[in-house]
Amino acid sequence: MPSIEPGISYIDLNFCGTPHAIATGAYITGAGVTLIDPGPGSCVDTLRGELARQGIGINDIQTILLTHIHLDHAGATGLLVKENSKISVFVHEKGAPHVIDPSKLVNSANQLWGVEGVARLWGAVIPVPETNLTVLRGGEQINVAARSLSVQYTPGHASHHVSYFDARSGVAWVGDTAGLRFGRTLFVLPPTPPPDIDLDAWAQSVAKIRAWKPETVFVTHFGPHRGAEDHLRVFETSLRDMAEMARRALEGGEPDEARYEQFRSELEQYIRRFVPESEAGPYECVAPVDFSWRGLARYWRKRGVGGQGSGIKSSEARVPSA
Repeated sequence: MPSIEPGISYIDLNFCGTPHAIATGAYITGAGVTLIDPGPGSCVDTLRGELARQGIGINDIQTILLTHIHLDHAGATGLLVKENSKISVFVHEKGAPHVIDPSKLVNSANQLWGVEGVARLWGAVIPVPETNLTVLRGGEQINVAARSLSVQYTPGHASHHVSYFDARSGVAWVGDTAGLRFGRTLFVLPPTPPPDIDLDAWAQSVAKIRAWKPETVFVTHFGPHRGAEDHLRVFETSLRDMAEMARRALEGGEPDEARYEQFRSELEQYIRRFVPESEAGPYECVAPVDFSWRGLARYWRKRGVGGQGSGIKSSEARVPSA
């Protein structure tokens, strides 16, 4: 279990057999164990095994902090609470109803990946009792594992996203708000799946993170990255560039599938400018191009760009694979 500093570690969940795809943050101190984004239910055994190597059981977990409720971040929460009913779960007020009753979340996932795909990728998703939840709005100061963390509401990727800042360590736990970054290359890819992408809100959220003056941003995909200001700057550039790719494709007047193909080709070339082809696999595993297109196309169409349509048929949405 790699360490950020004494008492702060993270776990590679080896999602679908892919290393460095999904990370769970962990505070492990004499005051207790706190997890940040425990990951999908399909990775619970990996999570349990990595904790056990540190002499930690599920019953030792006191707190789970959720940045947002997407299944790759929060899907395992109900399973962990079922095993240890004393766990306190922190979640934004817009996400809380879907943690209590995840049926709509699961139904939406079934439409994207199919029932079998959801079972394979995300595993079981079960409710968390309302009594286990602490509901956040942003602006709170919370105490977990002998640390005081600041909370900010950081939508843009998801309307229910929050981020946490540990001033003592300089670590900002930012979920997907600061994008995806794999390896040492300073390239950050924004994950833009439907339905909540909001570029204006996202810019404000990055400003909130920057105002903390973090030394390190911890992104779920994947891990801690020092030089937070450089990371955020590159993220903002990539988000702007991707949004413009989608807008240009929508304004072209071609059929929807051709618009998607234009976006796909341009984005793949863009990634290759910064990332060697041998290192590009994790980006497609975690953020398939068709999902990125759907989210950005929805954003622009809500603002009158490009008319109606998704750009690709729903049956063409691919399942991430190792």
